[in-house]
Amino acid sequence: MVPTGKSYDKNNVQAVETGIASLRKNLKMGEENQNNQEPPSVNYGSCSHGGIVNISKPFVVQLNWLDLEDGGKTLSQVPIKICILWAPLTTDARMMNLYRSYPTYDDLLLYKGATEKVFTKNPSYNNYGLLQLWQGGGVIMFNNSLYYNCYNTRDICKYNINTTVNERRTLPDATFNNRFSYASSVWQDIDLASDEDGLWVIYSTEQNAGNIVISKLNPLNLTVEKTWMTSQYKLGATNAFMVCGVLYATRTLSTRKEEVFYMYDTKTSQEGQISIILDKMMERTCRVSPTTPMTTSSTCTMMATWLRTI
Repeated sequence: MVPTGKSYDKNNVQAVETGIASLRKNLKMGEENQNNQEPPSVNYGSCSHGGIVNISKPFVVQLNWLDLEDGGKTLSQVPIKICILWAPLTTDARMMNLYRSYPTYDDLLLYKGATEKVFTKNPSYNNYGLLQLWQGGGVIMFNNSLYYNCYNTRDICKYNINTTVNERRTLPDATFNNRFSYASSVWQDIDLASDEDGLWVIYSTEQNAGNIVISKLNPLNLTVEKTWMTSQYKLGATNAFMVCGVLYATRTLSTRKEEVFYMYDTKTSQEGQISIILDKMMERTCRVSPTTPMTTSSTCTMMATWLRTI
């Protein structure tokens, strides 16, 4: 039987209506599944991800109460009470002889609840007995202890902020006293760093022609556990930092932009060129570091920079 024109049109309309109803049903089910589906969790503080691909725009946390150059960062693998370290350099950016610590981020913003430690009231560059003083902006607080380049030496010092016990150990072959600092900051020949994998030191040696050397440190006794030689000239970088065992180095593009341009993976001993633009609030950057300074319970890693105001 050949269908008439009227019945043929009716069948088409019914088919279209059935198709539309099916599409509406599928759309409704998709919306319900989307609403019920939780976004994938990000495991902050771990290394179950790729390398750095982007860095967000910066914001000013607080200006130094002494209007000097700032340095310092906090990372802990054990519970700590002090969350934020703030240590100003002297006007020539060489010496630190005091620091302030704040229990919370809000306390830092309000200059409230600070604990201040002054190592000496009259620091002198010729006084070699000032064993607790540190040199340059490469200081870090890691597991309740300060780690830094001991003044006027190639030694690394460890100062326990709870017990006030000071220990030191020589970093073999490391250059110091401005031999190979960064391009934008002086006296930072020996730069302490930390990440999810532990404690590191970034420096140079004459044997490696002034190129960056990376060493993994034992935080208990300051011994070098392993060392990697890179081909990146340290004076060709404005700063460097570690994330998940990977060293990243920066260089200046303009007065308001830096570029993360170089990386070295200590797990594979592979190095390479990258390009990640990093905005900055001021021209001179004396410190770039991944850090967790906000709260003791926070496991979210952020990037912190300290800028020269002098």
